[in-house]
Amino acid sequence: MQVRKRSSAHAMPFQLSLHVRHPSVDPREISGEFGLEAIESFRAGEPRQSRSGVAATAVHVETYWVAVLDPVVWSAPVAGAKGLSRPAQLPGEAKVLRARFGLEEGEPPVPGSLGWGIVLVCHCLMVRHGRFLARLREQGGSITLFAAVESEALVGLRITPEMGRQLHDLGLTVKIEVPNSRDFSPDLN
Repeated sequence: MQVRKRSSAHAMPFQLSLHVRHPSVDPREISGEFGLEAIESFRAGEPRQSRSGVAATAVHVETYWVAVLDPVVWSAPVAGAKGLSRPAQLPGEAKVLRARFGLEEGEPPVPGSLGWGIVLVCHCLMVRHGRFLARLREQGGSITLFAAVESEALVGLRITPEMGRQLHDLGLTVKIEVPNSRDFSPDLN
């Protein structure tokens, strides 16, 4: 994984990235659907770079696409979106999201918390991209939400049955990685 630096203004104790694998879809279609620029991508059938430096004839067997996302920015309303429900607004739709993801009334919708970040991403994926994700899965694709976190970001994290159902319905795998180092920077892709 490459380390990417962010400004301290956006420093959170975690960073989320979306990873898509698919037998053949064009990475540009994924970028267009999600409105995110890939930090790494290649298409099935494209030549692979040789690790030895010798020209290789091997090709990628699947499409791979990854983008870093800020859940609060990514879930913001899309101006002029046609036929899409409005994405989560904080705190306006907090009650709806609490019910949808099984969060207790007393739990604050903290934009900087990992749990709320996962909730926002899941909500946005379901509302804006549910059909696209279903098509990718039907065609043999998979999507993973990767969270690179500092250990304090995990304090109080709960995965509720409601959230589990949302993850299942989306076909979304969540991978959480906590490094052992004290000088960890969560800016991983």
